[in-house]
Amino acid sequence: MNVRHPQIHHWTTRDVHEAQQMDYYASVLGSAVDPMGITKRIAGSFEADVESTGMGPISVVHGQGPAHDCVRDRRDIARSTGRNFHLIINTGSAWRVDHRERIALRKGDAVLLDSRYGYRLDFADPFANVHLKLSEEWLTRWIPDTDVIVGRAIPSDGAWGKALTAFVSQLTPEFVVAAPLPHAVIADHVGALFALYASELSGIRRSTPAGRALRDRIEEIIVQRCTEFSLGARDVADALGISIRTVHRGLASCQQTFGASLMAARVELATRMLESPLFRRLTTGEIGRRAGFSDASHFARVYRRLCGRTPAQARSK
Repeated sequence: MNVRHPQIHHWTTRDVHEAQQMDYYASVLGSAVDPMGITKRIAGSFEADVESTGMGPISVVHGQGPAHDCVRDRRDIARSTGRNFHLIINTGSAWRVDHRERIALRKGDAVLLDSRYGYRLDFADPFANVHLKLSEEWLTRWIPDTDVIVGRAIPSDGAWGKALTAFVSQLTPEFVVAAPLPHAVIADHVGALFALYASELSGIRRSTPAGRALRDRIEEIIVQRCTEFSLGARDVADALGISIRTVHRGLASCQQTFGASLMAARVELATRMLESPLFRRLTTGEIGRRAGFSDASHFARVYRRLCGRTPAQARSK
């Protein structure tokens, strides 16, 4: 069976005549994001670059370029097909957004936009951002009441806001194409972080005895099956006879995510093998494979991040 890998789409205004650069950029945004207009005309060359790729229910878009203003008004909304949400993380200079209220975004902060409403993005300086385009059906599975988040700054120095922005900032189109994990697992991790942030924002703490019992059942299946390369939340849901949404909400109620729980289970299994004399003949890469990691480099990165040491260091203990 042939596996289809997503493609990276590139656009640049550098290949367009200077007089057409702004209009070309607006058309690119209409294609990759949503219809909108550019209202701030600048003299000279407007050199901007955009790239995007698909990741299941999520489109990953990266952009960078000079100062400008983007405006989405009623005419643009009328030209749109369907409703989308846009998580934009500022990875460059500070800028402002008008979307239900006017807010300022520092470097590292994020905002969630709803395509049903108009907005204005004021990039007073050269910009750079990471942008996730999310379908309504997908996001509302995680956050039924999206108005809790839409149009409000998601600070990079908060608790779950920091976790969300830090994770999403790493999702470059290049990473997505070569990702060592199934796209569904990465998308589920984004959704779970959204749910945790929404819970934090609303002040709800849902951890109950029943919730912890469900979490324990979910983690038991994860531990039992973590050696399966493609294990996903749907597999766990099917094993327990519950919905995939219940799996994620069961973990989120205890401030956990599926992806983090899966990685923790694999690392714990790998540690036991690394420290056991029974597995001395195996390479660290083979131990990582037996623990469920798709390749040795991914195993080494995850192990060092979670344990503070390399697999080889764990073995020499």
